[in-house]
Amino acid sequence: MKQYKASMDRTTKTLTIFVPLLLLFTVFIPSFTKNNPGSIDFLNSSPEDVFPIGLIILLVITYGFSPKSYAIEDRQLIIFRPFHRKFYSTRDMKSVSIVDKKDMPRSIRVFGVGGLFGYFGLFRNSRHGTMIWYATRRDQFVVIERNNGKTIVLTPDDTNSLVSELNEQIQR
Repeated sequence: MKQYKASMDRTTKTLTIFVPLLLLFTVFIPSFTKNNPGSIDFLNSSPEDVFPIGLIILLVITYGFSPKSYAIEDRQLIIFRPFHRKFYSTRDMKSVSIVDKKDMPRSIRVFGVGGLFGYFGLFRNSRHGTMIWYATRRDQFVVIERNNGKTIVLTPDDTNSLVSELNEQIQR
């Protein structure tokens, strides 16, 4: 099984580094350095005491669902994520193509993550409608049209090889 790496673009790397640092210096450090000895008592604590823990949980969940790589095995497209792999049957795919950034006009995030650890979740634009993104960059896309009308967007480093392998699987 060949894995297709999904590297982050500069914007994604910048957001992934600076958002946690910003949270560290604006929320975490002030919350944990104030004169409040002992552990946090959730039942008798103020919201600002619990808020940093919620942000940590949110960062961990966001990282856990971020795409790291893709593979094709046993007629399945596999999206590797730290918490849970996602599987899509190649039998359910109608077409696979490489799409340039200019052909993804004004894609907006409907529900998902827009830069921190990647771009994943539901996105929408006028050309492709609603799409499920498992992306780490915004300069080259692999768009997979499925038989059920749903669209998947990936961003492997080696777009040509992934598209070739998926097209071979579809034609079987």
